[in-house]
Amino acid sequence: CFGCEAFYLERDLVCGREDLASARELVTELFVKLHERIAPADGWVEALPVGGCHADGSPAISPLSHLMVEVIAELQQTHPSVYVRLPVAAPPEFVDLAVDYLLRGGNRAQVYGDDAVVAALHRAGVALEDARHWTAGGCMEVSPQGCNCDLLFSFAHNVARTFELILNGGCLLLTGERVGPHRRTLADYASFAELYDAFAAELARELAILFQRLDVYLEAYAEFRPSFLLSSMVHDCLERGRNLNAGGARYTNYGGSGVGIPNVADSLYALEQAVYVRGQYRAAQVLEALRADFQGFGPMQAYLRGLPKYGADDPGADAMADRVLRSFAACLAGHRTPHGGTVLPIILGFTWVVSFGEQVGATPDGRNAGRPLAHGLSPQSGAATAGLTAAIHSATRLSLERVGGGGAMMWDLDPAWASAATLTPLLTTFTGQGGHIFQGNVISVDALRQAQERPEEH
Repeated sequence: CFGCEAFYLERDLVCGREDLASARELVTELFVKLHERIAPADGWVEALPVGGCHADGSPAISPLSHLMVEVIAELQQTHPSVYVRLPVAAPPEFVDLAVDYLLRGGNRAQVYGDDAVVAALHRAGVALEDARHWTAGGCMEVSPQGCNCDLLFSFAHNVARTFELILNGGCLLLTGERVGPHRRTLADYASFAELYDAFAAELARELAILFQRLDVYLEAYAEFRPSFLLSSMVHDCLERGRNLNAGGARYTNYGGSGVGIPNVADSLYALEQAVYVRGQYRAAQVLEALRADFQGFGPMQAYLRGLPKYGADDPGADAMADRVLRSFAACLAGHRTPHGGTVLPIILGFTWVVSFGEQVGATPDGRNAGRPLAHGLSPQSGAATAGLTAAIHSATRLSLERVGGGGAMMWDLDPAWASAATLTPLLTTFTGQGGHIFQGNVISVDALRQAQERPEEH
């Protein structure tokens, strides 16, 4: 996204107007100013993706790419958000820089597998040259730069809550309130196939209602929020003589996240194994335990927690996670927006991991009521029992080519062993196997606790 700026740097270096030291100072001053403007309202994101490729597919990694990553890692400030677009064929020195940024970036770094992201966008209907010119619309959401309507990221759906309704007869476990028309409970399904079909049908029903609402929003935005200035900077609006929400934008795609997909997958796999394959428990017993939040059902909870989970390199559990992801993606791909767009999965967790988890009762994977859900497409907490390499194998088995808006994954790296020597092969394996977004948490638990106690020092 910084091809023009890289050209200016190259020109100024050639004619002697700047050298790398003076250019570095200018980048530093720019970043400090951006931080001063945004930091008082932290939560707003100015994303600066660097590296990747140009629209014609040629490499876009330049000296400016290196400068920007180096400067933001050294400043130790929260803004702007510099994100690395890392192709599989990236020069080794750029890979080393991305690894160093993950280690020193204070958890602000995230690295995108550029080839996989471009391929997923293109598969979702974005022209290849536009897909190659993608940016992060904010936290993580991938989009073609300057091409989309206002509803690129417009929803987060609690998939775990949807699943709860088909287990508990359309009622919430925490309150007993009826919130859906579904009447069957877990005890009423004669087979796992019936259970999964009921979940897929309820997911499709809820998402169809959500998409109808978004269609209404788009129409209202076009009439009441035409955004003339913004529209003038979005591709095709001027040529079509329409604002970006009235069919002027090149793409009128919606996008949104399914939160809790790994939790639902682990719960489905646990039910399949414990009830329908092994017969360890009857469905009615599991439902009773869920309604009791496992109080008085300790052995059952321990058994369910001990079953294989997505993230442990178990083919069966991983296949279930992929099945749930594909069901979610299929619901989105089946909708057409009023101007011919579609809906892109943009799988991230954000603060919904906590707030959505608080809405959901106990789940058949052994999770207690109200506990946080999994972050994006990361394995849920405690599930990566076979180590980080195995977890990455699980994660990159998913059908990420169907996630046109990017699939975020968070990996906790113990600072006691996280080093360039260990992280480099992990990152290159992740991108080489088609991973989308690698976020590495390398801050120790002790440091996080100190920050809670004395935030002014951090």
